[in-house]
Amino acid sequence: MIGRIPAVIAALFVSVLVLSSPVLAGEWVPGGSHQPGFPITDVAVSGDGAYRALAGDDGLILLTGGGAECWRSPKGGYSSVALSGDGTILAGGGAGLLVLNRNTTVPVTVRSKNYVNDIAMTADGSRIVAAVDDETLRLYTSAGDLVWSTDTGDDLVSVSIGPDGTYIAGGTETGNVVLFSGTGDERWTYAISHQPVTSVAVADGARTIAAVSADGAFSLLSRAGGLLWSGSAPHAGGVSVSADGASVSVTDRQGIWFIERDGTPAGQIPGMDASVAAAMDGSGNVVMVTDGARIRVFIREATTAAEGTGFSAAAAEKSSSSSAAPLTPIVSENLPPGEGAPVSTQSPAPFVPVIAGLLLTTGLTAAGRRYRKNNPDLSG
Repeated sequence: MIGRIPAVIAALFVSVLVLSSPVLAGEWVPGGSHQPGFPITDVAVSGDGAYRALAGDDGLILLTGGGAECWRSPKGGYSSVALSGDGTILAGGGAGLLVLNRNTTVPVTVRSKNYVNDIAMTADGSRIVAAVDDETLRLYTSAGDLVWSTDTGDDLVSVSIGPDGTYIAGGTETGNVVLFSGTGDERWTYAISHQPVTSVAVADGARTIAAVSADGAFSLLSRAGGLLWSGSAPHAGGVSVSADGASVSVTDRQGIWFIERDGTPAGQIPGMDASVAAAMDGSGNVVMVTDGARIRVFIREATTAAEGTGFSAAAAEKSSSSSAAPLTPIVSENLPPGEGAPVSTQSPAPFVPVIAGLLLTTGLTAAGRRYRKNNPDLSG
């Protein structure tokens, strides 16, 4: 019986190595970069991944999937940008709301006495939600008509709307994540920090809601307001969620981290500063990030870096050997607002060794008990 103990240890040790090892970024290949010549404040990717856009101190720029500029808007400062699912409609938020068609025709300008902190758009481009610096959340049509406005009681600094427009998530100045219905009714509020929630993302039907605050507190929430898992991403640039809510990306000064809804690590692209803004397409296969001066785009491909898909062998080696620290997850016992118990919490990679260690301890204890039972002469 005692001979089985080393086998148990070996099996668990292998599990720890397999489960806790970072997923290589070889399947993510560079999809281009762009430097507009002015400070960048926000980026967007169309739902189908065919178009990209950026906003900054000198206007808005629409790019093709290949990185070519389609056009630049008239000069003007914008803090946020959004694209429809097929890239035919673009919106920018700042001193007001500007809506443009892909061919730049029929521009719509919505003037606002208060600054527009952030905007988001439904997949069909028919609805644009704006977080305005007067403690209001507003929904507009793509023609610039106001559908509704609701008082939030706290300034929203970030906002996201699900592809189908059924739910809207907002991040407040005081560290709360708020879920609204598509008609502006508040569903719940969840505190993740005392600092502003600088980026939020919501999947179709609000199945998954991701948020990060200015101090790096990162949380993944369910539609009911339950905490799925949380972590720390200091100097985070933003969060993104795939349309189906199955995949999440988090960016910071060290790179891009991909995590599945249940907390399983799904890859990383280290070695870059992505601390200003980030966006992802609906399928989770195109990600765009910026450090404020340059945008970088990465595309998920089935082949590996060594097969010549864009990463050189040296780059692939750098990715696999990088010392960039993964997100630091924490388990929370907070209950969701108005609910009896939160959704089961699960954690990203660093907790796997802990779990494996608990399994190892449990296995050794059980094996020891069986050994003493079968060898009573040694139990005294």
